[in-house]
Amino acid sequence: MVFRKISVLAKIFDERDHAVVMVNNVPVLIVKYNGKFYAMDARCPHMGCGVLSEVQDGHIAVCPLHKAKFDVLTGDMVSPPIVMPERPCEFNRELHPPLKRYDVRVSPEGLLEIDI
Repeated sequence: MVFRKISVLAKIFDERDHAVVMVNNVPVLIVKYNGKFYAMDARCPHMGCGVLSEVQDGHIAVCPLHKAKFDVLTGDMVSPPIVMPERPCEFNRELHPPLKRYDVRVSPEGLLEIDI
């Protein structure tokens, strides 16, 4: 594993339970759930257009555009996008469920580090 230190203090999660950060030009959703940090790709694979910036129940990321839901603990899609019922759902060719997850740890300086 190669962890990359990012400029986000673990302390900010005292006031919030999630944040979207850019790591290597990729949006990554970081969630603190039950005292542990989790991270996954923050782009919705449904056409790649939504950034997963809303979190429900502490670990379910929601696409703001079509309401697809993903479990941050596993990367699995737990609810498909809401699209016109007569059309099959399209997915971005580069992205597909389950979304890529990343290990997260806290450095001795209190900064988050992501294995990306």
